[in-house]
Amino acid sequence: MLRDYVRRLLQLAAGIAVSSLGIVLMLQANVGLEPWSVLQQGLTLVLPISYGLATVIAGAAAIGLAVLLGESFGVGTIVNIIGCGVCIDAMLALDWVPQLHSLPGGIAMLLAGLELLALGTWMYMRSALGAGPRDALMVALARKTGRSAGVCRICADILVTVSGFLLGGQFGIGTVISALGLGSLINLNFSLLHFRPAKVHQENIAETLRYPRS
Repeated sequence: MLRDYVRRLLQLAAGIAVSSLGIVLMLQANVGLEPWSVLQQGLTLVLPISYGLATVIAGAAAIGLAVLLGESFGVGTIVNIIGCGVCIDAMLALDWVPQLHSLPGGIAMLLAGLELLALGTWMYMRSALGAGPRDALMVALARKTGRSAGVCRICADILVTVSGFLLGGQFGIGTVISALGLGSLINLNFSLLHFRPAKVHQENIAETLRYPRS
């Protein structure tokens, strides 16, 4: 039991790391931010906060809305909200990924980042320790509407993009590609990996506390 739980925690951590790297690649692609990054950058422009802290705030808002729609949250949700913010700030500070200044290279890097984000999403959702905030919202919308997770992600991303743009976030061709492409990549990856997120029970906080590991 304990070994299985540790395996799931490692899977969660790996998924967060992969997702964070994907977001950093999209930021450094410099062809327009992906939807949630538009919002998060917009928050840094109106509030004296770092990009990582803006990620935490946006994540908390997303999980709050998901809870209102009937989703619960777990250890993985909390780790995701905090962990992504810390990982993104650390990767940007270390300057491992150079910022690109050519459109073809930027689009290529953006697409690589989108794929890493989709793959990382599968990794930590598969741990079933609680979906990430944006994914919990995606699943909540999928359950409520009966639509695919990818379609719900696209709709949410469009609304988030508009909100971020109104706050002053950077909008470009990469934003359009991300808003339409991430949901499609999530659908493709989940289909290839035979993963149906709406069918997976994500362990919530109460269940984690109720069943001690031994």
